[in-house]
Amino acid sequence: MSTDTDRDEVLAALRAYLLSAGGPDSHLSPGWLARRLGIEERELLGALAYAVRDGMVELHWEVYCPGCGIGVEEFDSLASARGMAACPPCELHFELHLDRDVRVTFSASERLRRERGGGESSAAEPMRLTDESVPATRGLDLLLVPAFRELFSGEAPATDESLRIKRVAILFTDLKGSTAMYAERGDPLAYRLVRDHFAILAEAIDRNRGAFIKTIGDAVMASFASGADAVLAALEAQTELHARADAMRGELIIKAGVHAGPCLSVRLNERLDFFGGAVNTAARVQSLSQGNDVVITDAVLADLEAEAALSTTQFQIVESFDKELRGLPAPVHVHRLRQ
Repeated sequence: MSTDTDRDEVLAALRAYLLSAGGPDSHLSPGWLARRLGIEERELLGALAYAVRDGMVELHWEVYCPGCGIGVEEFDSLASARGMAACPPCELHFELHLDRDVRVTFSASERLRRERGGGESSAAEPMRLTDESVPATRGLDLLLVPAFRELFSGEAPATDESLRIKRVAILFTDLKGSTAMYAERGDPLAYRLVRDHFAILAEAIDRNRGAFIKTIGDAVMASFASGADAVLAALEAQTELHARADAMRGELIIKAGVHAGPCLSVRLNERLDFFGGAVNTAARVQSLSQGNDVVITDAVLADLEAEAALSTTQFQIVESFDKELRGLPAPVHVHRLRQ
């Protein structure tokens, strides 16, 4: 998790670049800019969220046609986005997907351009991504950055709109035996322990490139671009709680489930939330967890297999089985992982 000092250093490097003469400063790809500054992209995105808040840069949500690949629309807030978009050149009408069709870019603010130039200045010509070795930053990527969710909690589709996401990994966790814990340890201590466990989970989620979406009682919902990241976050949190058992007067045991698939980005309780099949399945899969394990679907197992070489975390599949889950039309094949 980035510290305030780290963020200040990144913001200073960003400001120094944008105040320098000659470099592009309009519609910058975060991936390109991160490479230019020698900073990890997710860390830069977190700093850019603060830069937007402080008026240093402006955020653009750019829509690209999935057919011909050209830019067809731009909006400055998710509240302005609509679930359907159109590409006039190829006469294509398409459902807008935040991870397929939407890219985020940033421009120096007019205030910063004036500071650099010492007077009025016009915006530079937009810099469009031409280096294919630097992937575009998707709309979904920004939604998975904690600083963005913290500073722009109201940044969400309009109440009557929903934006599609082709694939996102959803993690649900819950505390095993929490009712008994309240009875045995008393409400004040139990509540503090629950809050401590939320903090441990939040750190593990952030460390593994996820976003803490919300709490539901003692449960947590989080989202990730990869199912492998979601699994690692759950396993790391379980390891941390085991290590802190003595300090917490007994081990808190987490039940966890992960599924990856399509869902909707929606506004719920005036905040950005996720809704749909992937979310419902992840919640049902979590109900199969026994504690100190992670139950996953085939989609998540595919992510783990694809990214096995990137992780040093050790785990094993202790069982695989089919299970009928409430509200789902067919049995789901799941796997139980333990460290």
